[in-house]
Amino acid sequence: MRTTINISDEVLKETEELYNPGNRSNAVENALKDAIRLKKIQLLMDLKTKLDFDEKAAENLRRAEIDETNNG
Repeated sequence: MRTTINISDEVLKETEELYNPGNRSNAVENALKDAIRLKKIQLLMDLKTKLDFDEKAAENLRRAEIDETNNG
């Protein structure tokens, strides 16, 4: 899809240097994908502080599942 956006030359140049994709469109797309991934991680981390999470219980469930897989 074609989109016209205004991006400073400095930001665009740095993006191209970091992503070295061969063309600007790929550099911008890769940078946006990374930004989206980072934002999703931040949102998940924010959720972690809002939830009561019993890590020991989760680990016990993981071990039980592994044991079941190995013994089944």
